Amino acid sequence: MLKAKRITAESDEMFKKAMDLYEQSFPAVEKRDRKDNIELLKDERFGLLVFSDKDEFVGMAGVWDADGMLYVEHLCTLPELRGKGYGAAALDLLKATGKTVVLEIEPPEDELTKRRQNFYLRNGFGYNPYVHRHPPYRDGDERHLLNVMSFPPPTDISTALSLERFIEQIVTDGRKEA
Repeated sequence: MLKAKRITAESDEMFKKAMDLYEQSFPAVEKRDRKDNIELLKDERFGLLVFSDKDEFVGMAGVWDADGMLYVEHLCTLPELRGKGYGAAALDLLKATGKTVVLEIEPPEDELTKRRQNFYLRNGFGYNPYVHRHPPYRDGDERHLLNVMSFPPPTDISTALSLERFIEQIVTDGRKEA
């Protein structure tokens, strides 16, 4: 049975495992610097969750309490465990909160991004019809196009705008593209 644990300190043994997986799972434009991830652990709105099965690390998620929604900034499982149901089980834990769960994915343009899209669709997420250009995490990077998906689908324009403000002002700390 999958369990989630919130990491609150860099000294937690699971922090390194989560950050190693994070580093290998996402492109540079979608990641923060390590020191910024450490700093986030202090923010009560942010949860660095590690998922385990029988006390074995299987994945991680970065999740924000975003004005009553759960904004899933990052979600991944160990590459060797993908396709074994852990990602779906992690989403089920998030959906069980009863809050709208919102996330972003790259536009489906290749095999990997199409598989990712299909994974979220199979798990009950739907596309939101709003153009979204994610602000940069790091100085010098530019905004990048991502598709917003939610459970239950879709969010209304008011919710979409609230999420945009939250990402702009809180998640990326008000950074603008260079």
